Amino acid sequence: MLDGIWVLLCLLPLAAASGWYVRGRVQDDSADAAPGTVNADYLRGISHLVNDDADRAIETFVRLLDVDNDTAETHLALGNLFRRQGEVDRALRVHQNLVARPNLAATHRNQARYELALDYLRAGVLDRAESLFQELIDQNLFLAQSLSGLVAIYEQERDWSRAIETTRRLESVRGTSLRPVIAQYFCELAEEARGSRDTELAQQHLKSARQAFRDCARANLIGGLIAEQAGDPRTAIRIYRQVRRQDDAFVSEIIEPSRRCYEALDDDQGYARFLHELMPVSDSAHAHVAYARFLHRQNKTDEAIAHVSQYLQASPNWIAFYHLLDLTWAHTRSSLTGPLDSLREALGQIIERQPAYHCGQCGFSGRYLHWQCPSCRQWNTMVPVRDVRPGEPAPTRVARALI
Repeated sequence: MLDGIWVLLCLLPLAAASGWYVRGRVQDDSADAAPGTVNADYLRGISHLVNDDADRAIETFVRLLDVDNDTAETHLALGNLFRRQGEVDRALRVHQNLVARPNLAATHRNQARYELALDYLRAGVLDRAESLFQELIDQNLFLAQSLSGLVAIYEQERDWSRAIETTRRLESVRGTSLRPVIAQYFCELAEEARGSRDTELAQQHLKSARQAFRDCARANLIGGLIAEQAGDPRTAIRIYRQVRRQDDAFVSEIIEPSRRCYEALDDDQGYARFLHELMPVSDSAHAHVAYARFLHRQNKTDEAIAHVSQYLQASPNWIAFYHLLDLTWAHTRSSLTGPLDSLREALGQIIERQPAYHCGQCGFSGRYLHWQCPSCRQWNTMVPVRDVRPGEPAPTRVARALI
């Protein structure tokens, strides 16, 4: 309701001016017109407003505004406002009305065509949106914006080949690199091929992804998994190792797959050396915790506790602290006092429910890794969390557990 009132506050002065203008026109055309006559549509709109009927008031005031080159900008702004507020039907009506006006200046009409394409895209009418964007591109109008619109459509349709083709054209128009995004499209194709058990095609797409962007960590995560599933743990380890040189934010993603590979090779010492290599690269607790857990499985729990304790002295971390408590509890089953044991359980529950990934662009968080953020739709912005994130209720829950 507040949004509707805000729109009315924008429309009311314009509608009033239009109403007085129309009244003046009528008075000029008819000497018999009563002095002081106010446009009936304007009074009707006021009546709807007084009766708290914002929807009908908006429609009345929109009708009152004649569509011409002087008011086109107002109609465009109004349609955009409707779309931003999620009222796509109204936005469509406003922009369709503008497009249907043959006497409107080409600048305004073309702007309305572009806005109408955005309306269709927002409404999910992808075929009409695609058609309008393509018309504008063919006429060299709104080129970068329309190409971006087509890319958004092909992403929704998961038509990765056309997304690659269009993004490459968008690259040349903008003059900026979009190679990391193109690499993600090739990774999507590789995932589809892997799901169809076409390993050869998947490898071809991964090669194209690396050629597009050599630091595409996702390509090597997929490639390592393919090698692992093919029963080639040595190749998988070699591929996984490349991830840490590409993007240390994803070091945590290669720890568990690498553990499986070293276990398949019966190479515990190789796994230990691998974790030692990771520790200086990543500032997260995952490599240190993984090494402590490795020591624990080797019946060296005292060393495991000492390692985590030393790490915590230099880098305070809730996740590492939880594992320190858990290792201590597992070591003797009796060395934790009641409050500390409650703290261990509370921290464990918090970490278990904690989002594992977050978007550096919009702040979206989730339990699963999305290479395209579900919220802001940006690529390469979701990364693993390094600890319980600021703003999460861990400190409060921990304090409560100690009471």
